[in-house]
Amino acid sequence: MKTLYSLLMALVISAISFSQNANLDREYFNVSYVKLPSKPTLDNSKRTFSSNKRAISLSGFSRVKENGTIDIEYTFNGTNIGEVDIKKHTHEKKDKEGNVTSVSYSYSVSVSYSSSANVSVSNSDVAENDYHSDFSESDNFKKEGFTSYSKAQSYYNNNRYNLRRTHTTKHSKTILNKINGTLNSMYGYVPYTSQNAQFWILGNKKHPEYAKHVEAYESLKATFAKMKYDQPVNELKVEVEPVIEYFKSIVPKYEGPKKKMAKMRYASFYNSGLVYYYLDMPEKVKEYAQKIIDNGYGKSDGKYLNRISDALIERFKINQTDSRHFPVITEDLTNLPEEEVEQPQNNTSNLELIKAYLITKAGDTALADMDTKNVKRIGYEVKTLKYDNNGSPIGSEVKSAKEFKEVLFVDGTHYKNVLFKESSIKGDAVNSETLLSGAAEKLCKVIYESDKINLYLFNEEEPIILLPGADKGKSTLSTKFVFGFKKNLAKLAEGCPTLIEKVESKAFKNNLGDLLKFCEALAACE
Repeated sequence: MKTLYSLLMALVISAISFSQNANLDREYFNVSYVKLPSKPTLDNSKRTFSSNKRAISLSGFSRVKENGTIDIEYTFNGTNIGEVDIKKHTHEKKDKEGNVTSVSYSYSVSVSYSSSANVSVSNSDVAENDYHSDFSESDNFKKEGFTSYSKAQSYYNNNRYNLRRTHTTKHSKTILNKINGTLNSMYGYVPYTSQNAQFWILGNKKHPEYAKHVEAYESLKATFAKMKYDQPVNELKVEVEPVIEYFKSIVPKYEGPKKKMAKMRYASFYNSGLVYYYLDMPEKVKEYAQKIIDNGYGKSDGKYLNRISDALIERFKINQTDSRHFPVITEDLTNLPEEEVEQPQNNTSNLELIKAYLITKAGDTALADMDTKNVKRIGYEVKTLKYDNNGSPIGSEVKSAKEFKEVLFVDGTHYKNVLFKESSIKGDAVNSETLLSGAAEKLCKVIYESDKINLYLFNEEEPIILLPGADKGKSTLSTKFVFGFKKNLAKLAEGCPTLIEKVESKAFKNNLGDLLKFCEALAACE
């Protein structure tokens, strides 16, 4: 009987001990504040910036046309193509005994692309805050499943410009994201909101503190939900005091070396420290960081709170403030159109230049500068800049587009000479004679090329279809093509019944996007 009694008492004690296990769960809440820069512009009236790249922006600064306090110059150096690698792959089929019953081969083509850019910052407010850095991005392209070496080679040759343009665009966006992140960390005032800040709250419903712990969390969550990056936090500091007092009251109730006791104290210290951190009180954070370290449980979190509070104290000192909560004004005062303003590649004023390789019909290649505003006329004429011996611009040289086989810009944009009859729907008066004279050679932007169909764009508005081996292209804006659109597409899709079905069901319209989809589908059709 005594043995049974002892066993029952042991089970009761065990149950009570289990019910008081301090299992802690992560509970999340909202925070909102302004990320302070490492190189601030302290005078609000001087927070202006200028840049030759529209995609670059500084939070908390007004964009001006030129001579901003912070002037940012961006240069994209282009995309380099690595060695094209075509590999042969062997595929074996085996029977149950492991004997090879058949062998087949396939080919893959792969090539690497790398792009680079650099950015230079001049800060007229603080000279030592000038900055220069290089940025780069690279990746590999690979396509498999070709049935012969020649097909793999042909695929790359027919798509090399599209592939380069795709990777140029991709790399440029990634590099600009990196640059924006870097520059805003250094100079910008970036509003930040997150719902992933976390407290440690009891997860064991049987624990005697569970209900009050959850109530404390819900109170803090409701308070922090009111936090806005552009509003002071004085009222929030008053609201959290009762919860902080509750966490303080827990500590003496759970003294002792046992881990479950130390965890309860740790939760109180950590939660209190985090509250003070987001309420811009780093000195108080350090107090609770030391309490965590002295407590013995969660020392790494104590060190973490020490690090972020020290960093905040330093950032406050640099920015001559004691708050991360204030209005941020970011505006555009340039009244410029949305087109990007690219950096001149030479020391030329009032010119927006881009480099291009000019390939004549004789096969000669030359690198030249073109003013970006002249690119729109490239269908008819190629206007390049001329320089004197000192590298200063002295005028322009104009040649007919008919003289060139191809023009390849360093950003990957590619033009080819195509013979076709320009549609009268979108011609302009200056070139009305070309509308009357039938087919003529013009430089057209390469949109898509394959061994089945090629798609080009003339004058940024007129799609041209040219079949491989054909002498003359067809404008999709011509009367015959427009009024027989479905019939013309179906004829182009001969031999591909699934694509003809899509054409008949009116899956494609006569616009560049749908025409590109049609060309890609035709090229992929077996």
